[in-house]
Amino acid sequence: MKRQISTITLGLAMLTSYMGISQHQHVQPCNTYDAMEEYFANNPNAKKKYEAVQEQLKAAAQAKLINNNSQMLSAPPVYTIPVVFHILHEGGSENVSDAVCNQALKYVNDDFAKLGSDANTVAAPFQSLFIDSEMRFMLAKKDPNGNCTNGIVHHYDSRTTWNQGNVSTNYTGITWDPTKYMNIIIVKQIVPTGTVTGGGIIVGYTYKPGVWPSQPQDAIIYNYSYLTGMINCRSLTHEIGHWFNLPHTFGNTNNPGVNCGDDGIADTPPTKGAFSSCPSSLSGNVCDASGQDNVENIMNYSSCPKNFTTGQTNAMRTAAASGINSRNNLWSAGNLTFTDVNNSIGCAPVAEFLSTTGTYTVCSGSSLSMKDFSYNGVITTYAWAGDNGAIFASPSASLSSVTFPNVGLTTLTLTVSNSQGSSIKTRQVQVLNGALGITMPYSEGFEGPGLPTNWSITNPNAGSVTWALASGVSNGSGTQCYWIDGTQNPFGQTDYLTSPVMDITNASDTATFKFAYARKSSTHNDIFKVEGSKDCGGTWYTIYSPSPSQMASGSGGTTPNAFTPTLSQWKHVKLNDWPNYANVISPSTIFRFTFTEDASFGNGNNFYLDDINLSGGSGVGINELTKNAKFNIFPNPANGEANIKFNLHDASNVKIEVIDVVGKKVLPATEMNLPAGEQSYSINKNGSLNKGVYFVNLSINGAKMSKKLIIE
Repeated sequence: MKRQISTITLGLAMLTSYMGISQHQHVQPCNTYDAMEEYFANNPNAKKKYEAVQEQLKAAAQAKLINNNSQMLSAPPVYTIPVVFHILHEGGSENVSDAVCNQALKYVNDDFAKLGSDANTVAAPFQSLFIDSEMRFMLAKKDPNGNCTNGIVHHYDSRTTWNQGNVSTNYTGITWDPTKYMNIIIVKQIVPTGTVTGGGIIVGYTYKPGVWPSQPQDAIIYNYSYLTGMINCRSLTHEIGHWFNLPHTFGNTNNPGVNCGDDGIADTPPTKGAFSSCPSSLSGNVCDASGQDNVENIMNYSSCPKNFTTGQTNAMRTAAASGINSRNNLWSAGNLTFTDVNNSIGCAPVAEFLSTTGTYTVCSGSSLSMKDFSYNGVITTYAWAGDNGAIFASPSASLSSVTFPNVGLTTLTLTVSNSQGSSIKTRQVQVLNGALGITMPYSEGFEGPGLPTNWSITNPNAGSVTWALASGVSNGSGTQCYWIDGTQNPFGQTDYLTSPVMDITNASDTATFKFAYARKSSTHNDIFKVEGSKDCGGTWYTIYSPSPSQMASGSGGTTPNAFTPTLSQWKHVKLNDWPNYANVISPSTIFRFTFTEDASFGNGNNFYLDDINLSGGSGVGINELTKNAKFNIFPNPANGEANIKFNLHDASNVKIEVIDVVGKKVLPATEMNLPAGEQSYSINKNGSLNKGVYFVNLSINGAKMSKKLIIE
C-alpha cells in the first residue's frame, strides 16, 4: 500500500492552525490502514480473522437499522467508556499537561454528543443525520491494581519516538487492560518504519476491532502536537471512530482523492474524500450523482470536520455492544465500578524529577537545575533534599538549582504531597573534581580488578544490566574489558561509563579506543556514542555516534546469538578524527561512553569497550605501553620478595602501588622522580603479603599499566 506520508505535500488546514506547519511538510492525518496492512503482511491469518469480524459487525449493524427503522433505539443506553491517557516523554514539550488532556477529552465528548460550537453549521442534508451518539468518555479513577489515578499517566520513556513497526514490544509496560480501558498513548512522533523518515508527520492511528483481540496493542497512538484546539482534536475523535470500527468515508485506505470509495454505511455517500480542503459547494459528488458529498464528515480528511451520521453512530454503538475485543465490557456496570469513573476525590501525586540538561554529572562547586515532573494529583508541597552537602536554591519549589560542593556520589530526593498523601523520587548525581585533571599520556585497559580509580558508572534507569567488567575477552592487549550484556538489557535503557577528569590540552594528536559489537537483527537500533564535556557534564558534545549498522560492520555483524568478539572483530576508533573532538579539548575534560538499548525491542546483543588511550601522538595501548617500558615482575609466582623492572626513555614521574583482587591497597604507594634508563624496585621485602593474587600498578607520567603478581 502506498503511504500517504510520501505523497501529500500540503499542510492540513484542520491541523496546522495549532502547529503552524509549512505547506511543504508531509502530513499523514491517520495511518490506521497502513498500520493494519503492515501487520497483516506479516500475519495473513490475522487478516482472515479480522475480515470475519468485520462481516459479523456489519451484519449486526444492518440488523439494528432494520429493527429500528433506520434510526437509533428510541431510548438507547448511554455507553460510558473509561479512558486513560499515557503520556510518553523525555522531559520536553511532548510531556503535555493534564489540563490539555482534559480539554481534549471534552472536545471528544462534545463531538459524540453533538455539542461542538460548530455542530449546528453542518451542511444539509447531513445536519439532521448528526445525532447525539449517547457515548461518553470519562477518565478512569482506579488503575488495574486498584490504585488511585487521575487517568493521565506520565511515563519517562524513549518510546515517545514511536516506531509503528515494533508491534510486539512497543506497548509493553504502558497499556492497561484494553477490555477495561480505552488506552490513548500520546507520543512525540510516530515513525512508520524502523528508521525516522525526514520531515513526515503522522497524526495518529489505531487498530480496528478484530485486529488485536484483547491485546495491549488495542490502543490509540496519537501525536502530542495535535492535542490542542477543537479542530486539532477532531483527529482524536477520528481515531476513536476507528477504535469503534468506523472506516474512512472514502473506504479502507489512507489515500483520499484517488478513487471513489464506499465505507459500507448507507447514509455516507461514496466519495473520493477530501484532503486539507473544504469545498464551498456541496451540491455535487463525482462518486454518487444521487447525493451530496459529506465533506464535513469526521472520518474524512477535510479541513472542516464536524459530524458523524446516524449510520456511523449506529456502527460505533454496534461495535461498543459487541463482545469482539470485549468492547461490551468497557461500559458494563461492573467495569465502571472497577475503574471508578465517577469518583471525584483526588489522588496522591507520583513523584518524578529530571535534570533540565539531561545530565547527572557535574564539577564540584557547580550547579544543575532539577525540575519536577510529578503527576497523578495536584501537588501542594515540594520538598527537595540531598546528601554529600548538596545545596538547594529553592528547596520547596517545583524547580530548583542544586549546588554540589563535594566530590562523590550525591543522592537527591524529591517529596511531593497533597491532602491525599505523598511520594518520593530519588536520583543520583556524580560530582567530579574538575581541578584534578590527569595529564597525558593516559591509557586504560581495564586489566585491574573492579572499576578503575575515578571512573564512574551511571545507571539512571536503575536496571539490573549496566556496564560491567568482562574477563576472558581479549583484543590482543589484555584479557579484560568493559561490556553491556545486551541480551538481557531491557528496551530504552541508557548506561554511562564516565572517565576521570583529564587535561588533554597536549593530547590533541591521538585519542583512541576499541569496541566490538554485534546487532541482533536488522531492526534492532541500539545506540552507542562517545561524548565529551569541559564542565564535568554540564554541557556534552557528541564526538562519535555511529549508526547500528556502522557499529556492527567490520565487527560482529548481525546475529541472534550472544556475541563474544574474536581478535579480528575489535574496531579501532580515533576520536580526534571527528570534528567535535576540538570542542572538548581543555584542562578539565571528561569522556562519557553511552550505550542505549533499542527503544522498541530491547534484549539485543552485546557491546564491548577497551583500550582507551590519550597519548599526545603515540596512540599506543596498554599492552604496547607495557612492552615499550619493558615492565616485568620476577620471580612470579614469588614466595616473598619480588622485583619490578621497567625502562624509562626520559626522566619521568613514577608511581607504584600494589592492590588485592577487590581493589584494596595492600602496600603503601610509592611515588618518585626517576631518570631515564633501566629501573628496578623491590616489593614485599618483609614478606607481609599473604598467599594470593595481587596486581602491581605502574604509572609513568600518568600512563598506567598493570601486571598480576602471585604470592605462594
